[in-house]
Amino acid sequence: MGDVDCPEWLLAQIYNLSQMTSSKMKMLSQIVIKSITDQELDGEMLAKISQDSKIEINELKALIAAVQMIFKSSARNAVSAADLSNELQQLGLPREHSTIITKFHTDNAAQISTILTGQSLRLSRLSSVEVVPNEEPSPFAKIVFKTTSGDENEKETTLNISKDKLSEILAELKTVRTLMEQVSQ
Repeated sequence: MGDVDCPEWLLAQIYNLSQMTSSKMKMLSQIVIKSITDQELDGEMLAKISQDSKIEINELKALIAAVQMIFKSSARNAVSAADLSNELQQLGLPREHSTIITKFHTDNAAQISTILTGQSLRLSRLSSVEVVPNEEPSPFAKIVFKTTSGDENEKETTLNISKDKLSEILAELKTVRTLMEQVSQ
């Protein structure tokens, strides 16, 4: 899954995954796919798996992280279903379990890849720009930029700039925005 050695923590979790029943593996895969595509974990299903399998919630979180890594890495690296199945079996996952993961991979790889592409190289989004009028006459203008990071926290940055440069910056920002919109289409 990306021409690198498998991390040791993932090997340990593959052993733990191999101890699960096929039906629990299928439920876990469904939960993980939903968490990747919808950005939310199904708490009820997690509780059911934890209770039925007698797995501690922290162990279950580690299993979720392992399955997430498998799905994301295989989608990111465009791994074929056959290669994914073979790799998982070589790492110690039973054939039945690797078939389940491969099926979910085949059905969802394109969507996961699209989501990962949208998340890559993105630190924050510009949510608003405001020029704040000065109460007293001043040769400077105050600009407030509001950005939203990936975790939806909003940050405000204030910039004081000479009014002469303000129109130049505004024109440049409009040009950059147009270019960014063209690139994203």
